Amino acid sequence: MVTCSNLKIKAYGKINLALDIVGKRDDGYHMLNTVMQSVSCFDLLDFTLSEGKGIELTCKLDSFPKGEDNIITKAYHAFADFTHIDFGCKITVNVEKNLPSQAGMGGGSADAAATLRALDFMFDTRLTDEQLCSIGVALGADVPFCITGGTRLCQGVGEIMSNLPSPDCAFVIIKPDVGISTPEAFKKYDSISNPKRCNMDVLLRYIGGGKLFGICSNLFNVLEYAADREEITHAVQELKNSGALSALMTGSGSAVFGVFPDIASAQTAAEKLSGWSYKCVCQPVKQGWEFVY
Repeated sequence: MVTCSNLKIKAYGKINLALDIVGKRDDGYHMLNTVMQSVSCFDLLDFTLSEGKGIELTCKLDSFPKGEDNIITKAYHAFADFTHIDFGCKITVNVEKNLPSQAGMGGGSADAAATLRALDFMFDTRLTDEQLCSIGVALGADVPFCITGGTRLCQGVGEIMSNLPSPDCAFVIIKPDVGISTPEAFKKYDSISNPKRCNMDVLLRYIGGGKLFGICSNLFNVLEYAADREEITHAVQELKNSGALSALMTGSGSAVFGVFPDIASAQTAAEKLSGWSYKCVCQPVKQGWEFVY
């Protein structure tokens, strides 16, 4: 059953308020202890059904991959394998790509999660969040979070999630010209003999109590220390100089976010920042996606 032939969905990006690595599985996957936060900057995916079969991706960016290796295409195939559905039509996805790549903002994961949500709605398969996340985790560690979103403590390889209250604040996100691939970031971490550790319990208490200054004092990303990149250090300092309460690299980088008490102070700070390949003023959002009607 097809519920609609056209659907637009926002795929919200994410930042990591904390990211620690607590172990490594035999298969090479790192065990995480991280607090993820959905933010209001997004990619926009426009799904259209027509006669034919298969999936076609379109995007104005020449650098956007449109073949079988794209995570949207992988999500399409994973959804079909899980549901055993015969789509019976061609699916065209036009992607308005706003989230940068190699930034640590979950842009690819957000697109995959939005694809699973859109297909579930359009073809009325009525999968549970748990079922969607079981599809998503095979696509990437951040995909289960992006399927749900909000503010969550994520553990394991990212699939074990606990809901948290969202902080009352705003963010400015900037990205240097340099990008950092996720495999590169974790490989650099593996080379460190005695990495710093996150005091996650303290951070979680401040998040639970809505204490923004306490949250800002306990932001942590072990991959930022592992990266040890001059461009990251410069971005952190620039955000602090602009008035951020604190600043941190998100995920595996190279985007860096600054925390501000409100959207007005974030916008004022953003006006002072120039020369970055990406800049976004945003706020926390309570889910990882949103249909656009």
